[in-house]
Amino acid sequence: MKYDKQRITIIISDIERFLFDLESFNVKTPEDLQDKKNFYSVSMAIFAGINRTIDLGDEIISAKNFDTPGTYKDIFYVLWSNKIIDKDLKKKLDFLIENRNALSHEYSNFTHENLYSLVQETNSIKRFVKIVKNLVPKI
Repeated sequence: MKYDKQRITIIISDIERFLFDLESFNVKTPEDLQDKKNFYSVSMAIFAGINRTIDLGDEIISAKNFDTPGTYKDIFYVLWSNKIIDKDLKKKLDFLIENRNALSHEYSNFTHENLYSLVQETNSIKRFVKIVKNLVPKI
């Protein structure tokens, strides 16, 4: 198995930047997202962070030559079934993927409460990044 360390490093850097930006918006309650600028900024940071998390999972699957996932959610199923992530993390990442799809396709119906629920789950992205950093030597 050969990891593309440069690509993985770039993806992790992107994720960490999006999460840093998200934290800088200082969202503590759903009401903090009622301002349109905050709502759109947080939406974009979350959306981009989830997308790069998908990319990171896909990179690990490719490097380890695991079964090819058919959907974004399948990426984390494959990682779970190959014992890269535990069931709890898979469930949390599944939640983010489901809501990423809703955010992408049903944006006009996405509420500040929906978005806040995603903000509260960003620790699962951090957990996944930590797992990958421990899995891939010297990144």
